[in-house]
Amino acid sequence: MKKSEPTAEDYASLEKCRLFSGCDGEKIRDFLEESGIKVLNFTGRETLPQEIRSDCWGIVLSGSVRIYSGVDGEGEMLLNVVGASQPFDIAVLAGCRPNPVMSEIKTAGKCRIAFIGTLEPTHLMECYPKVAANVMEFFCGRIAFLNRKIHTLSRGTAERKLADYLLSEFTADSGTPEVVIKSCTELAVRLNLSRASLYRAIGLLEQSGMISRTNKVIALLDLPSLQSV
Repeated sequence: MKKSEPTAEDYASLEKCRLFSGCDGEKIRDFLEESGIKVLNFTGRETLPQEIRSDCWGIVLSGSVRIYSGVDGEGEMLLNVVGASQPFDIAVLAGCRPNPVMSEIKTAGKCRIAFIGTLEPTHLMECYPKVAANVMEFFCGRIAFLNRKIHTLSRGTAERKLADYLLSEFTADSGTPEVVIKSCTELAVRLNLSRASLYRAIGLLEQSGMISRTNKVIALLDLPSLQSV
């Protein structure tokens, strides 16, 4: 983990964040300057330190991070994959603090993240009403997402289990996100599926254009679609 100064490319990525939708560049800069911003570079699979998350929210500038419920050895489950120009931990804007027992965030290889300080909610609404409105819209979207996630987990389809596994294990060192498996038999056991169910799930995801499989390598062609299986 290494700190660096924000670059022009970083600011271009920040302006694409949905929380700044409808805001001009100058207003975004004012918001970031008042809130405080620091950029950190991660070189591999690392867990974001809780001391950083305790009073900041983040925007991924490049690479991606994975959000898990629980912690290692305590029923860890993938909740979401956050890519470039997407925010995370924005509940701190409403005065909430991340609970290390409830969630953990890990980088997925090389990653560059902007950590942004918080403003008092009333001040945020008065001085940056468009950002505040975007935050509310984001929260509503997350509620809908989590409701769908609960429904998905309760039905436990083979496609969902496979998609969750691929999203939690992929690397992007070759440019295209991919997962290397030992064998379909081993993967079926890991996912608690029969081999027939696993093959059907792989076939369905291939037919939909979300993945492609070559021997022991599964390429992830459409990450957003995989997240919404």
